[in-house]
Formats: sequence, structure tokens, C-alpha cells
Amino acid sequence: MSEMEESVVYPYVVTAPGQGVQRPGMLDPWLEGVPEAPALVDDWSETVGFDLVEASRDATLLADTAVAQPLIVAVSVLSLRLLRSRLPVFRGAVLFAGHSVGELAAAAGAGYLSAEEAVGLARVRGAAMSAACAMAPTGMAAVMPTRRDGASDEEIASAVTAAGLTVANFNGSHQFVAAGPLERVEALADTPPPGVRVARLPVAGAFHTEAMAPAVEPFARAVRQARITEPASALLGNEEGAPVAGPDDLRRRLITQITSPVRWDRCTEAIARHAPDALHIELAPAGPLTKLLQRSHPGARAVAVAMPQDVDRAAAEADALISGGQHA
Repeated sequence: MSEMEESVVYPYVVTAPGQGVQRPGMLDPWLEGVPEAPALVDDWSETVGFDLVEASRDATLLADTAVAQPLIVAVSVLSLRLLRSRLPVFRGAVLFAGHSVGELAAAAGAGYLSAEEAVGLARVRGAAMSAACAMAPTGMAAVMPTRRDGASDEEIASAVTAAGLTVANFNGSHQFVAAGPLERVEALADTPPPGVRVARLPVAGAFHTEAMAPAVEPFARAVRQARITEPASALLGNEEGAPVAGPDDLRRRLITQITSPVRWDRCTEAIARHAPDALHIELAPAGPLTKLLQRSHPGARAVAVAMPQDVDRAAAEADALISGGQHA
């Protein structure tokens, strides 16, 4: 199932969040809630070269991109493991998508990568991006319309460009992320154009722009060496919201994603076409993608899996979906 068929309608959509969702202690509930989690996390700690449990409890370490990215992916795949144990009809009937580094967790969910490969690639990706951030002061800022007399999407994108910055994330729901030289990000935040709100983001650099070019080759080497297999489920790519067409296509997408904008708006549009009445489940550490969905589709059925007990709520929603005749 490397390509989506236009006629397929998916009853489940599973999304994986990107960087920015990390918080101290985020791994602990999953160590207790997933029986095999302690052994898995021990193995993954050897893979990444540091103690994931200790790092997950340290706010200073979590601020480091090299640490945050593998931890986010680790938590996401643990939550998916628990989810699959409670939703036996889930596999093969789901459309996956991940935001930025979340694409690695989503690829693991779809069957392209093992969980260990996904966490290991996240470590290489995070370390390479962290090194790129150290080469020049860059940053990012959320850019959106003001609540009253807000600018249009076109006006916001033009304002970002006029400020000498790049739109790094097209998140949909009138939310954008601008990225580039730090002084330009600060100038835009200090003096936003009429109808535009700007909020600095606590990230180390201008992700998904050419500022990350030094990270491409180290990550590309790891991606080329990774074991990527034919998937069991469909996966949307960040590049344009199109389905990933197999292992070679995934390799290409993971590499180009480092310096390319995240088009989550296009992923959302594709999801709406292929899964119009689906149950949406955001993997831990969940929250932001569910909020974006609820802004654009207020009536959507969605569960943000922030804690293990949220898996029970997702299972109850799935039972309701089945009993309502929407999934055979």
C-alpha cells in the first residue's frame, strides 16, 4: 500500500506532532502505561547515545534540538503501540501524516520504518540541525491575522517575504511560521504589519529553510543507510500533502524536508478528501495538530493522545464509529 487510491476512504487518520511539543516528564506516563516501554526505551537510548529517560525530565536538555527530536518520536511511537493494542481493526485502515520531525513517527506507523529506526533517524536529524543552528543566529516566529481586521493569508505571506524571511510552515487555519536571520525575525515581531500578529518561537534556528542546508548531508547519509520497507498503510508527505509512493520516495522526501517548507495546509486538504468522516487521532505528545484541525473543521471527531488514558477515549470513539456503520 505504497500509494493511495483516489477511491479509498479512510476511517482513521493518525497524525504525529513536530518539535515544540516537548515538556519535562513527557516520557514517564508511557513508561508506566506501555508494558514493554522500559525495555524499548533502554534499547533506543543505546541507539541515540544518551539516556532518554533522564533527558526527558531535564528542561535544559529538552531545549536542545538534538535531544528533543528523538524524544518526541519515541513518545509518539510508544503511544501508537498502545493505541494499536486497543484498536485491533486499526492497522491498514488508517491514513498517517506527521508534522516536520513527526513524519518519522508517522512513517513508523505506516510501516516504512521500525520504531528504533525512526528514533535513531530523529537523533541524527536533530543533531545535524542543532549543528546548523550554531553556524548563524536564526529563528522562527508564528505569524497569523489579528482577531479584528486581520490580514488575509496572501497578505501575511507577502509580509513575511517583505521582511526578508521565509514561510517555513504553512499550517493552515491562517497560521504561518516565518523563519530566517534572527534580527529580521525580531524586527517583524517588534513591528508587525497592520492586521498581523507575530509571536517569537522558542526554537534554536530557522528550520525548513536554507539555513538548514549544512544538516542535509549528515542526515541524508543516515537515511540512505536506514532500512526502509514497503508500508502497510498510507502516508502523506509534508512536501505537498501527496501520498508517499514507496521507500525510495520516502528517502527523498525525508532528505528534502530539512530545507523545504512544511505544507501542513496541503496535508489537511488531502485528509479532508480521503478521510472526510474519519476519527482523527494525534499521537503523544499531542495537542497542536488537533487544535489546528478543530479550527479548520470544528465538527471533526478528534482525540489528542496526551496521556495513556486518552487511548481509552480513542478506543471508545472507534467503537462508536464502528457501531455507527461507518467502518466495516
